[in-house]
Amino acid sequence: MAKKIKKLYAGMMMGLSLSLLLEVIPAEAVSGSITEYESVVRTESNTNVKAGIGENADTDSDDYILNIGSVSKMYAATAVMQLVERGKVELDDPVTDYIPEFKLEDARYKDITVRMLLNHTSGLMGTFYGGAFLFDEKSKEYHDTFLKRLSKEHLKADPGEFNCYCNDGFTLLEIIVERVSGQSFTDYVDEYICKPLSVTETGSVWNMDMDRQAPIYINGNVRLGHEYCQLIGAGGILSNASEVCTFGSAFFTGNDVLLSGKMKKEMAENNKAGGCSESFGLGWDEVEKEDYKKAGITVLSKGGDTDYQHASLVVAPDNEISVAVLSTGGGSGTNEKIALALMDEALLEQGISVEHNDEEKPELLNTVPDDILRYEGLYANTNMTLDISFPDKKYMRVVSVTADQDFEEQFMFTEENSFIKMNGDVASGNAIVAQPMESYSFKEQDGQVFLMDSFGGCSLYKVGDKKVDPAVQKAWDERSGVTYYLVSGAYSDESYFMNNKIKLVTSKAAPGFVNGYVMQDENHAGYDFIIPGTVSRDISDLRMEEKDGKEYLCLDDLGWKCISEKDIPEYTSELKKVDLKSKEASWYRIDGVKNETIKLEVPDAAAVYVFDKYMNVKYSGFMKEYGYSVPLPEYGMIVFLGETGSTISISR
Repeated sequence: MAKKIKKLYAGMMMGLSLSLLLEVIPAEAVSGSITEYESVVRTESNTNVKAGIGENADTDSDDYILNIGSVSKMYAATAVMQLVERGKVELDDPVTDYIPEFKLEDARYKDITVRMLLNHTSGLMGTFYGGAFLFDEKSKEYHDTFLKRLSKEHLKADPGEFNCYCNDGFTLLEIIVERVSGQSFTDYVDEYICKPLSVTETGSVWNMDMDRQAPIYINGNVRLGHEYCQLIGAGGILSNASEVCTFGSAFFTGNDVLLSGKMKKEMAENNKAGGCSESFGLGWDEVEKEDYKKAGITVLSKGGDTDYQHASLVVAPDNEISVAVLSTGGGSGTNEKIALALMDEALLEQGISVEHNDEEKPELLNTVPDDILRYEGLYANTNMTLDISFPDKKYMRVVSVTADQDFEEQFMFTEENSFIKMNGDVASGNAIVAQPMESYSFKEQDGQVFLMDSFGGCSLYKVGDKKVDPAVQKAWDERSGVTYYLVSGAYSDESYFMNNKIKLVTSKAAPGFVNGYVMQDENHAGYDFIIPGTVSRDISDLRMEEKDGKEYLCLDDLGWKCISEKDIPEYTSELKKVDLKSKEASWYRIDGVKNETIKLEVPDAAAVYVFDKYMNVKYSGFMKEYGYSVPLPEYGMIVFLGETGSTISISR
């Protein structure tokens, strides 16, 4: 097996600056080194491979731990199913039976069951991000205030109506485990999952040595502080590839260390609901992979991403193969491709070959049929509105109308009654099929027109005529083009690196819309239609607020509050100090600064971020070895954060 995997890696990683180590070892698992990728294959045989890919490929993977992101959901799901097996939890009981104080500003919350949390059909808005990811800090605040924050939300769909990926549902499952067991979630996982598996390098920020977390880099070689995920059940488990692989082996047929076959079978059943394309199990992302299904092989998968760390776990329970790939770069989708390629090699060792036929490019046509032309018009999702047209009946043109960045995409019609995305200009004949290939088609259902992707999921819905009060339209038009900057995060909140601004956009071509939201009044916007499926995950209504003469954009369901750029002062050399307020960031515009370097005196529990004009992070105290001497960009932004009563001093 070693030679095959070596060839596989060399082919997949060609062109990347990565090294490779492979050796056969007398152990039960295949484990990997870390700096870029760590991968493990566990099979029923005693032949094992250790594979490391990265700058330090000769470093033992056990020297590091990584945050496995949403693969953590499988640990939460396992914990719940253990309690089901012990008769302490019923899957179809209401969540309120286990968390009496759980409530929303929506009476339908009483209908949410434990099963709906596990299969992503709860109808919850998605994820409360405020304080979810912190640099170099752990805090109980996210966990302890979660139910209070959730109580102010409403549902985006009837419970059970359709699948839509939801982190908040697994934070509720984390709390259910704690209420029923009487233990913290971390302690429960340690006692009932880690100890039975004899793994010692798996846990959360509450019991792991975070100095052993794999290093995180941005901008090529700039090392960041450690990433602390606070929503443990939804995404906060830390481990290494070897132990994640061991966890995956607990789902092998006949392995009853954690769960009985009956419980695992229920977890692996397809819970598809509401016509969605997802094939969620209970915890699993996918319980049916078509290529493997055709070969008679059951493959279960779960992926996970934090901002900077990524994971994939794939398991073939009947064939006793578990593969885990963890990384500090890339993404869970890339990791899963590697994991499935390794899965194929392990299956070959059993004499099983799985065919993965490349998607064939259908014949492109130069004419769009007349019956398709009626689909021309305005479309929307939860983020933006777009205009779809068919110029000269030759191709489909999709143009942004209310999006924070302008774009145009072109698609050619095919003999399969679908549209294929093109790169270039179709009208001039200078266009080629975009890679990877993207295919879309139109579908009518219950009086609604959808643009569907090649997986059968809804991407956009066609918008009907909107009637909006002129005063309401005017209020939002005055905000069009204005960017709002995050102010509500703690000094260590990763959102200041990743999600620190939102731009509002309206258009005469889409009356009544701001971005993908429908105007409700001068200060509120929401949704009049939610697309079924994960395309509608992690959403929030908009609420505008004025305080002390300043305007704020509030996305309460996401935990974000942002200040208008119109109310952000210009940074000048006269600024000597900034008095800090807890969760109330102080932003300044850098406009025309010439060759200025500042020296900062930053107290504990405080931070400064400097951005260039493209909002790329140029400086942060969480960038290791950067010190407090900071050259400013000519144009950009600077933000100061910390606790009330503290001050950041600035000298030159």
